[in-house]
Amino acid sequence: MGRVELNRDNVNKCLCKVCPVQTDSKCSKDKLDIVNEKLKREGYIKDMFKLDELPLVYCSVGKATCTDLADRELCKCTQCNVWLENNLADTEPIEYFCIDGIPK
Repeated sequence: MGRVELNRDNVNKCLCKVCPVQTDSKCSKDKLDIVNEKLKREGYIKDMFKLDELPLVYCSVGKATCTDLADRELCKCTQCNVWLENNLADTEPIEYFCIDGIPK
């Protein structure tokens, strides 16, 4: 419980790209463009990205490196299937992984 695997399935389920905390972030948008391009190729997620360039699945990789996140916006973590399937309600933090880090 609380450990989220970094894999293509979780990347595809992730709500970070539509989360109000990130939607106005130029940094996140630029990184997401790179992610979308790389996801078109075959291979494993871990082999495709440096963790600091991945603007998704912060419950798997930890804090965002982007500094333009809207930390006063409502987070979507608790609405995400990745959050639900990995029982993250019983972890610390329980959301805002992009700001507060990986769940423990």
